[in-house]
Amino acid sequence: MSNRTIALIYAAKDDQPIEVGIKGWVTNFHRFLSTLMRQIAGESPGIKLIDEENFNPSELNSFNVVLTVITENFTENTQMTKALNLYGKKLKEAGEFVQDGIPRVFKILKTPYDPDTKLPEFKDLLTYDFYLLDPLTGENHEFTRFFGNDAERSYWMKLVDMAYDINHILHAKGRSKTSSDYEKIPREKTVYLASTGIDMVIQRDIIKRELIRHGYKVLPDQSLPKEPKALDRMVRADLDHCRLSIHLVGEDYGHKPKGSELSVVDIQNKVASDHTYQMVEKNKTLDEKNKQPFSRLIWVSPDLNNVTERQKIFIEDLKSDAAALEEAEVLQVQLQELKSIIREELATGGRFKVKRKIKGLENHKTGSTKMIYLIADKSDIKQTGELKDYLKKNGFNVVAPSYEGDLIDLRYIHQENLRRCDASIIYFGNSSEDWIKTKLQDLLKAPGFGREKPLKAKAVYFDGQKDVDLKYYKKNNTLILGSNGGSFMPEHLKPFLTEIKK
Repeated sequence: MSNRTIALIYAAKDDQPIEVGIKGWVTNFHRFLSTLMRQIAGESPGIKLIDEENFNPSELNSFNVVLTVITENFTENTQMTKALNLYGKKLKEAGEFVQDGIPRVFKILKTPYDPDTKLPEFKDLLTYDFYLLDPLTGENHEFTRFFGNDAERSYWMKLVDMAYDINHILHAKGRSKTSSDYEKIPREKTVYLASTGIDMVIQRDIIKRELIRHGYKVLPDQSLPKEPKALDRMVRADLDHCRLSIHLVGEDYGHKPKGSELSVVDIQNKVASDHTYQMVEKNKTLDEKNKQPFSRLIWVSPDLNNVTERQKIFIEDLKSDAAALEEAEVLQVQLQELKSIIREELATGGRFKVKRKIKGLENHKTGSTKMIYLIADKSDIKQTGELKDYLKKNGFNVVAPSYEGDLIDLRYIHQENLRRCDASIIYFGNSSEDWIKTKLQDLLKAPGFGREKPLKAKAVYFDGQKDVDLKYYKKNNTLILGSNGGSFMPEHLKPFLTEIKK
């Protein structure tokens, strides 16, 4: 390997000592990256530090990878920006700008900065953001301490990703441009991972890292346009190449492009929703062999605390939209569980396309006995005892969700119960109203899971007084059972049983 493989170009002002005894930001970055590259490649990659004083434009062609620490100080130097733009243009003309799916020029930001007007040849490149985002205030902080929890999550994870990307380019050198492994990745292994609000950046990086490590291509693989119409076009074009889109939603609604009332997060969701409907209609006209399955996973963080009214409306809209299609699903689970669901989705070609033999389903036989699916949160199991016993004594087969075991199996059991039951009661005890609404949406989507007959009745059983808008439940043709307090009484179920007997 050449000892002049990588150039690290920066402005000298950005490498001033952070404080007494702590070297500059660029020096630390160089040291950490060199160590990581040595561990990954097994030898020194030869990263050359280049500031304004020793910058030589003619030398750029001798490097396989060019790293640029871009700041306002950096772009003030017109000699460097002019030379880099010319270098990028020549690489593109020669078809050498991208090496096996990864651009050979890296845009590194130690603080937030938009260099597009000064470096137009690199405006489409994704940035590697090495600064700390405060999810509560939205403020950005430059790292002055490179160790600790914050640095581990926001700095070192990104540095490891960059080291692997650089190593990939170095080992891709010499491959035929027409036989790029990256370009050959099929639609079935291509995923759209939407950009997020600032509080979900780390979670997105985790998902992206895992997908790439398992051989998946992740789009978008270039910077998103800043103009709404161009953004819309790019998202649609990327989705055409994808098997799955993933959207991570937290407390932050996201930034709005100039001239738009919607955030980038919202726009991507709306375009993906539209694409899902289009793919459903398209697949109806194709035989099984030629169908192109597409599905959409929307993950709402289970740890929402400071949610604005605007964000609440956005999340409710997402849930309502997803309820109409089998191919779209809103999840509010832990991140580790989300990763399992993504793997299942991509491995099987669809959440509910594969029949499973699972312990917990064998006793749920269909027959003349009416099946009632009693949906309750794990924390409410004991409180449902009297209600469950009464239904059983009246000749009903009462089934409940499973709470122990593999997450994928639990979801499959839930879907099978939705598909096969005659009626359903959702128990509203200690759970949140968001949880109740999610289960109601599952009932609405049951036909998409293979359910062929309409539900005879659906109800929410209120255990105690709840501060909710009852109009929502009535609008969704949902019976309201229970009382403001006291123990279970048989007459609570009278409206529900009357519906079943009709």
